[in-house]
Amino acid sequence: MLTVEQTVAALKERGLFKEIIVDGQWLYDVPEKIADLEFRQLSYDSRAIEPQTLFICKGQRFNPQYLVDAVKKGATACLTQQVYDDELAGQAVWQLVVTDVQKAMATVARAFYGDPEKELTLIGFTGTKGKTTSVYFTRHILAHVFDNQVAQLSSIAECLDGKNFIESHLTTPESLDLYRMMRQAVDNGMKYLVMEVSSQAYKKSRVDGLHFDIGVFLNISRDHISPVEHPSFDDYLWCKSQLVKNADKVIINREIPYFELLAQKTRAFGNQLITYGSDQSDADYRFTLGEHGHFQVASFNDQLPAVTGDFRVMLPGSFNCSNATAALAVAAQLSDKTSEFAAGLLETKVPGRMEILKNEKGYVACVDYAHNYLSMSESFKFLKHEYPDGRLIVVTGSVGSKAESRRQDIGRALSEYADVAILTEDDNYFEDPKKIIRAIRDHIVDPHVEVHEILNREEAIKTAFQMARPGDVMFMAAKGREQFLRENGHDKPYVGDYQLTEQLMKAYN
Repeated sequence: MLTVEQTVAALKERGLFKEIIVDGQWLYDVPEKIADLEFRQLSYDSRAIEPQTLFICKGQRFNPQYLVDAVKKGATACLTQQVYDDELAGQAVWQLVVTDVQKAMATVARAFYGDPEKELTLIGFTGTKGKTTSVYFTRHILAHVFDNQVAQLSSIAECLDGKNFIESHLTTPESLDLYRMMRQAVDNGMKYLVMEVSSQAYKKSRVDGLHFDIGVFLNISRDHISPVEHPSFDDYLWCKSQLVKNADKVIINREIPYFELLAQKTRAFGNQLITYGSDQSDADYRFTLGEHGHFQVASFNDQLPAVTGDFRVMLPGSFNCSNATAALAVAAQLSDKTSEFAAGLLETKVPGRMEILKNEKGYVACVDYAHNYLSMSESFKFLKHEYPDGRLIVVTGSVGSKAESRRQDIGRALSEYADVAILTEDDNYFEDPKKIIRAIRDHIVDPHVEVHEILNREEAIKTAFQMARPGDVMFMAAKGREQFLRENGHDKPYVGDYQLTEQLMKAYN
């Protein structure tokens, strides 16, 4: 719980507070009559309101009717960037007016849940690709070392008790949910939290004021550039680079573009710089690729804890060996039980990530969340190597209303590697999926690629099976195990790429 006075004090300390409106009066100081009254709940969802709730008016598309509904259900005050005198006329509701409601929400949530981040060792991963896999690698290693006292937040699933996983809906949760989850993790006895930190997490202040013990920068490529995400690559990179400012130890892939910029920022903010990379780099921790997920790691900085030896991951692709090396670098900063690291990596499975299914008839399918050029091309190269005699049949679409540059990149990857491309729906949001499909098709420049357009995703996957012959490999891109398709502001039920592929493998056996 948090009193009105404590709430305002926290906002003033961050320089976010403008005024409080009580009984039509605009004030800077909290009136004595309400100073000690408590908020028992915070909510930005007008459907989840209890008496003594502080309702948060957030979002670019915020509808004032949500505030009216929240007040009817018992909200006693609102946290807002805009004054709502007309909508609240005649209502005994206080307005806490702030300069930035997203940052204010993070500030109030942190105070409301009692600074739970101070009771956890926080590890954050950012990058265009590989965040989820790296989080899973790291959590599994640390779970071995620290007896499952490790929580996880990822775009696939959340784990707040070291054992049970629930499906996620955002790569990085809204700040209010983030601090609630951290408090729950602490109450469950967790000591560590490994999480993904998206560019939107900084763009929308979801992690505003949050400081990490270790921050990892995996890679960067031109993605998420659209009117609703980042207006330019410079904005995208700047948002991602906030992690190197807000972490005590910063682990960076030595071989990525803009490394020098990120390294300079890390040093400028007084944070420790640690690097990893392949054996072709001059990184502190270097990996040498073997075959089928095997790789070796060696240390080249006597000032850092050493990691050496042979390791293996059960997720194919050189990029996963790189991600695993990043996870090993993290673990080395936290524990000297390096003999247990290999077991953690070996047992790591990531739902929907390069999950290969086979049947007795020789059908092969791979389900993965790949959705841009980098992830698709790496996956395609691996599959072409593993299954050189058959065709590569790809079922894919692209997300709507954002990341428009991906459509060109997906077309490029299909042109370079696919034999058959079945273009279908993805998370369309508010965009016409036919338009998205046409944009991908326009960028498939190899005339030898056989292209089909099947709007219904379930039918598209079934068509892939109808077309496939023993020796071919089918690749279902982008949705993994997710059992929804986002369309017009709603989650439309969907069987899931993995679930449907598993069913069809049995049907075609």
